[in-house]
Amino acid sequence: MTTTYEVFDPATLEPVGTAPLHAEADVDRAVGRAVAAGPRWAADRDARRAALRGAAAALRAKAPGIGRTLSLEQGKVLREAVGEVLVAADVFDYYAALDWDEQEALPERGGRRLTVQRRPVGVVAAITPWNFPISLLSVKLAPALAAGCTVIAKPSPTTPLSTIALVDAVAEFVPDGVVQWLTGRRAVNRALSEHPRVRKISFTGSTEVGAAIAAQAAPTVKRVTLELGGNDPAIVLPDADAAFTAAGIVGSAFRNAGQVCMAVKRVFVPAEREAEFVEAIAAEAAKLVLGHGVAEGTTMGPMHSRSQLELVQGLVRNALDGGAKLASGGGRGTSLPGYFLEPTVVAGAAFDTPLVAAEQFGAALPVVAYTDLDRLLEGLNGQEFGLGASLWTPDLDRADELAGGIEAGTVWVNQHTQVELDAPFGGWKASGVGRERGPFGLEPYLELRTVNARSHTAPSPTPAAPAAVTAR
Repeated sequence: MTTTYEVFDPATLEPVGTAPLHAEADVDRAVGRAVAAGPRWAADRDARRAALRGAAAALRAKAPGIGRTLSLEQGKVLREAVGEVLVAADVFDYYAALDWDEQEALPERGGRRLTVQRRPVGVVAAITPWNFPISLLSVKLAPALAAGCTVIAKPSPTTPLSTIALVDAVAEFVPDGVVQWLTGRRAVNRALSEHPRVRKISFTGSTEVGAAIAAQAAPTVKRVTLELGGNDPAIVLPDADAAFTAAGIVGSAFRNAGQVCMAVKRVFVPAEREAEFVEAIAAEAAKLVLGHGVAEGTTMGPMHSRSQLELVQGLVRNALDGGAKLASGGGRGTSLPGYFLEPTVVAGAAFDTPLVAAEQFGAALPVVAYTDLDRLLEGLNGQEFGLGASLWTPDLDRADELAGGIEAGTVWVNQHTQVELDAPFGGWKASGVGRERGPFGLEPYLELRTVNARSHTAPSPTPAAPAAVTAR
């Protein structure tokens, strides 16, 4: 009998459900079912398209229920949780409609006919975090299924219930074993990463855990896609409009209580306008209403865990002890017993303060003044993360010029956190390996094979020069 564990609401600290605590033996059984289901699933592309479309329609119909479950177990505002499920439905529809060639011919030469084939990589493990368990799973699950792979979804142990609901909804449209879920702790991640019949890992989460998963996957030479941490800067140019910029930055920085990998994590403003921007950002942040995610009127929920709350509170205290000033927030903002922190704006922290230099991942935002833009960009490029960045200016030509020198997977202009179905998303440096979304997100789930055929009547080919023989 499988052991279960309780899942808790981070706003009320009350249990909202239970999930199985799976173990290595469960992983082996799930992989066996996935392997068995693979050939039939890979053979019928029309059936895959129909299944993806059916799953998309089912997710739209189930969005209110799955969204409520997500809000309760994760803490985010109900409207945003339901929206996350609807985004997942859009992702399934996108990959159902995406046109791609399963094979293509290269030019013939010397009586040889060459065909390049694209075939599914095999069994995929999709390991997802607690902050966006539905949307982050969808950008793995939908392209993998479209490619003909079978998938085992492994959510964070603190947000398994919405993932179970999503996978069960999709499973209604595919043969048994094509899509499955496993819940539990890091032992399940390790078992999936090390299993020889799992051929690809797609992971979103912290850089530390991603590096460990890549190391575990290395002995079996798996494909690995890693979407990891970020410490995205918003870089405000001297000609930016204060009200417009503040609204855009706050809308990104405190979305999901600041627990978004690609959210604004720190703001750099020109020194001559520092006071103006600090005031505008603090005033905008103060408009947010803390509360239970499912309660009417709430615009920001709790942080997800006690450890995350305490980490962010410690970073804020460290910055204040170092001479920074609290511009707004800092308290709990509600009488609910959960992991709440008011949207907190900190001014005057130094560039190397941990609140600025580390990924805080929470409801605190440092605003830092700069005097030399080139030196600032050089310093940012020298840091470990490169997920995203944004530039704020009415001068789009200037923004384009600066964007070309920023080491990040996405550079936004006059916005932040907006992602598109058909544009690649991922990080540079310690922020990840590989890309998701669009046709770029399908490629990691496909293996390339070359079929090189020579006619019986063709003359023997001229041997390659020794320098060109590189295979061993």
